[in-house]
Amino acid sequence: MRDDAGRACYAGFAGLFVPVTLMLVGCSHAPEYTIFGSFFPVWIFCAVGGLLLMTAVRAVIARTAVAPFLVSPVLLYLSIATFLACALWLLFYR
Repeated sequence: MRDDAGRACYAGFAGLFVPVTLMLVGCSHAPEYTIFGSFFPVWIFCAVGGLLLMTAVRAVIARTAVAPFLVSPVLLYLSIATFLACALWLLFYR
C-alpha cells in the first residue's frame, strides 16, 4: 500500500514541473551595472532609492497631523520603503 501512496504524492509534483519550468525560462539574465570593475545588481540601487524616498515621505508625515496617530510607524515605514523600491524597479527595469 505504501507504493500506491508514494506514487500519488509524486504525481502531484509532476504536475508542477511544466509550469515551474516555463516560469524559469525568463530568468536568463538579471540587470546589473559595472562600477569600478564590480558587478552590482540593480535591486541594490532600487532598495537604496526606496530608502531615500521613504525618508522624504517620513519627513512629510512627521510635519503633518497624522504622525501622532500612527499605530506602528516602524512597520509603516518599512512597508513604504518596500513599496517604493518595487515601484522603482518596475518603473526603470520591468
